[in-house]
Amino acid sequence: MTDGEQREALVRRAEDEREEIVKRYELGLDPTNIVDPWENPTFEIYHITDKYGFMHDSRLPTTRNSQEMQLTKIELERDKKWMKMLAKWPPPQDKLHTRVYKGIPKAVRWPAWKKLLNVDQSIANNVGVYPRMLQLAKKYSTETRQIDADVNRQFRDNLAYRERYSIKQCSLFNVLNAYSIYNSELGYCQGMACVAGVLLLFMQEEEAFWALNTLMTDQKYGMHGLFIEGFPKLTRFIDHHDRILSKIMRKLHKHFTKHNVDALLYAIKWFFVVFVERVPFSLSLRVWDIFLLDGDRVILAMAITILYLHKDELLRMKDMDAIIEYLQVKLHKNFGYSDDDAIHALERVMKKLKDLKLDAPPPAKSNEFPTRTLGDFVEADMEKKIGRRRNDYTDTEKQVITDVISRQEQNAIDVQSTVSYETSECATGDAYSMKTYQSITSLATSPANSSYSLYSNGYVVTTVENAHEHNHDPSRSQSIHNLTYLNSQPPQQHSLPNGLQHMRHSFSSDSDSRNRLDLDQALEALQKQQLYLHVKPPPAEHRELDRSVSIVQNGGRHMDQQHNNGAYANVADADDNDDALSVENTRL
Repeated sequence: MTDGEQREALVRRAEDEREEIVKRYELGLDPTNIVDPWENPTFEIYHITDKYGFMHDSRLPTTRNSQEMQLTKIELERDKKWMKMLAKWPPPQDKLHTRVYKGIPKAVRWPAWKKLLNVDQSIANNVGVYPRMLQLAKKYSTETRQIDADVNRQFRDNLAYRERYSIKQCSLFNVLNAYSIYNSELGYCQGMACVAGVLLLFMQEEEAFWALNTLMTDQKYGMHGLFIEGFPKLTRFIDHHDRILSKIMRKLHKHFTKHNVDALLYAIKWFFVVFVERVPFSLSLRVWDIFLLDGDRVILAMAITILYLHKDELLRMKDMDAIIEYLQVKLHKNFGYSDDDAIHALERVMKKLKDLKLDAPPPAKSNEFPTRTLGDFVEADMEKKIGRRRNDYTDTEKQVITDVISRQEQNAIDVQSTVSYETSECATGDAYSMKTYQSITSLATSPANSSYSLYSNGYVVTTVENAHEHNHDPSRSQSIHNLTYLNSQPPQQHSLPNGLQHMRHSFSSDSDSRNRLDLDQALEALQKQQLYLHVKPPPAEHRELDRSVSIVQNGGRHMDQQHNNGAYANVADADDNDDALSVENTRL
């Protein structure tokens, strides 16, 4: 078989697979639709369902207490106020701000979100565009297989997505598939399924499509930059998050540095999907309400709020894995504060960051927004059609790898220069364990690897230690910026009966098919540079700095701030334990 015939056969196979997947979603819940037993979870009678449709392993109480009845009565009154306000849109900005921060009632979240995202206007301006994109996607989308895999695991504990090929599952598949054609520059990246899934809990299919487009392309939200190749907005937000933490919560920042807790390990899902599945769902919806009103700066403020509220517990933890588990898993199950208390703290933190001129990150660059015309159909090249892996990194991907490793190098330098070592624990390689590696490289929201990843192209990063094996000059500096990108051996090919070489799809979710980036190997030199230093005691006058305010925490409720005219004069000079200008010492 000639090379041309082989390519044509591979394209036909990819087209047949896409056609089969699309057909299953079109059949939906039709009895003739074939569903594998493992794809549908069973409905156990001991499960209970909350008002958002999520099931839990505990039973609801048989009677409602007086507090719950009072909250229900208050929400009904707020429903009426919101309906009146929506009928006279737009309302005064101060009234809208107050009501959104109190939380949009569940009954009116659908029309409220549509107003905030201007969905109806988008639909009116683009009549017939969504159906056309959907038809093109069914014929030409190269993301169908990965989207299908992600739909099958998104919100499976929610009644709306519980059953395979349910109405909402089909809608989620259609929205993501159509958007991969509409925004061809972005295509599809993991994490988008979660964003679209949240929208579909409150919207119809085409409404969710245009709401997703607003979140991706509007300057106010700019989520395109989070998911595009290279993740430029993620890098910008992580850097600004670190800057805020180092200025207003220095003690916690040094604690994280000591234990090699990089913000990439815990903040990726915070930024990608606006805290869904990292805090209780009811709280994440409250954050979404504010995010849709005030834009992406809310994400940075909420990240700081979470760390502030739980800083005491975090400071008691002496292990990187324990800190990461607490932030990624435990807070989702039990946040420790009521939703109202958390939002009150968020509002005060946003005010504090604004006073310190830290509320907004540096301006976005042009690569964070689409450069191609949205809606223009661009047919994929042959390599992408057949799902063949690229044989080299793009310059953008190389830069991402270098940036990630440079952050680790900088953290190691910070540890060596600022932390007093009592043991060698914080200078060892525990920060580069497999768990850390997986956290850094996933850059997404579910077990499968992202369409854009740090290890999908068959390369490893090497340092001077293994330079001899690859005939490289061993005299090169061990700086992490002098990494060499070497082509690793491709996985073994498997012969098919028809003589074709079996080509895995480029975004396969099989873990054994991934070509991993060996961060451990790249950072081996850094791990050996262990220094045991002691910090020089700060000058007495720094310890005597007059605190502008002090924090009093009582069950999550915080007293008012006491002002001092000189509060912001000595940010750089404040003692580590003083943190005179930090949120830690600001009455929230």
